[in-house]
Amino acid sequence: MTSARSIHGLGMPRPRAREGSRVWMRIVKGVREVRRFMDTLEQALRSLRASNGAPALDDLEDKVWGRVRTARADAAAERQWRRAQVLAASLALVTGVILGGAEATALMRSQQPASALTTTTLAPSELLEG
Repeated sequence: MTSARSIHGLGMPRPRAREGSRVWMRIVKGVREVRRFMDTLEQALRSLRASNGAPALDDLEDKVWGRVRTARADAAAERQWRRAQVLAASLALVTGVILGGAEATALMRSQQPASALTTTTLAPSELLEG
């Protein structure tokens, strides 16, 4: 083992597992794996710090804020375009309703209600029956 302090020397209660038990061996194995992982992690971090090929992160914040500004400008342009689309659709709807109503009114005025009942081929009694 390493020269790390034992938890038993700190006044901590001893575990109930005996030194040779499976539980104790699993705990020891887990501690070794954690230490091995930490050593590997430390080595990776040291090599990362030492590498010169790391990308420059000095202007990262400026790039991020630039993209945020661009996204906000695009969203504002999209809102303006959406307003124009809603206005055009509303104008088309109102125009259609007004012109359709005016045309229907003009058609109703030009036709006489009795003109449908007057034909030269049928007698008036036949027209009233059906």
